Amino acid sequence: MDKKILFVSETVLFPMDRGNRKRNVNLIETLKKEGCTVDFLYLDTYPEEDTSETEKYIGENHFFRIMNRKRTFPVFLKRKVRKALELLHCQFAFKFFSLDERTSPELENDMKAFFAEHDYAQVWVSCVYNSKVLLAVPGGTLKVLDTVNVSSVKRQEYEAVGYYNYEFALKPDIEREGLKRADAVIAIQNEEEKFFADLIGDGSRVYTIGENMPVHEPYVSDSKKVLFIGSTYVINVDGVMNFIKMVLPKLKEVCPEAEVLFGGSICKMIPDSDEYKKLGWVDSLDEVYKDARVVINPVRHGAGLNIKMVEALSFAKPVVSAVKGMRGLSWKEQVCIATDDPEEFACAVRDIIRDDELAMKLSQTAVSFMKEYEEKNTEALKELLSL
Repeated sequence: MDKKILFVSETVLFPMDRGNRKRNVNLIETLKKEGCTVDFLYLDTYPEEDTSETEKYIGENHFFRIMNRKRTFPVFLKRKVRKALELLHCQFAFKFFSLDERTSPELENDMKAFFAEHDYAQVWVSCVYNSKVLLAVPGGTLKVLDTVNVSSVKRQEYEAVGYYNYEFALKPDIEREGLKRADAVIAIQNEEEKFFADLIGDGSRVYTIGENMPVHEPYVSDSKKVLFIGSTYVINVDGVMNFIKMVLPKLKEVCPEAEVLFGGSICKMIPDSDEYKKLGWVDSLDEVYKDARVVINPVRHGAGLNIKMVEALSFAKPVVSAVKGMRGLSWKEQVCIATDDPEEFACAVRDIIRDDELAMKLSQTAVSFMKEYEEKNTEALKELLSL
């Protein structure tokens, strides 16, 4: 299917140390597999970002940049006041964002100038906060919005972990306004597809496209290693710290041979301890996943899809997860062991370490799930590309 697609995002693609970056790369790879030519337009918002790896991956002739750092004075002032109120935990105003406050007031005109020189069959925009881009898309070009998650519930997920510092969220009616700028909306999981369809109302075109990743064959490592890989995302930190406090002592009691490993930038946020090992940045995911006996996902909050779950399952790993970590991944069989009870969590890890048959069964189920999951994602993508 030879279509020229423009993919627009305010974040670079590399390093892939965040879920939204992995999401963007996975979508771009899936589009390429369907025969599409993909250009990447970077909304240059954060001065600290290094675009070199992204430019190399996309290709020099397919990478474009538009500045997105300018703000109107009212928005600038609003953001400063909001930040101060959040730090003081006494927010009585500006708790929710307006739809376009994260975009430059010049963005629409800049995009119109861009489209005067470039022609696309479809324009894909990542995140409703960037939906202003869609206002400039010329007629005859399909406008697609990848939501990533439900923005109107995001803030409450942060507040559930006691985090109040400058995290964005929209009211449902404002989120609806952004969604309606698109001809088609992508949800990252089935429950959110229904939410968006209900929010938009009649005439909505919403498709669920999750995370397609290469699927490994079933296997079981001979090690006793228990693995978590994650970023400094506050919800990851909450889950891991709860695991260290509530689950790890019980795991050491019931399975003293277990070797707990943490990898990724989250290692910067957790204390040193003899009870576990911090791997830091992981250069080879293949190697570290292959060596792990079991992957844990102790994340207790969040919206959208838990991409680290899909990643672990794609590596054919047995997984023990908090219940919330399984959001958007319901299936006809038990994909992993899910529990919020610390003792049950510890015992489930122990059982996978000590029971080869159980470990292999969970590995096989993970692979079966991922193959069907990938097929459904691809079918939805093909339908969207046919519009």
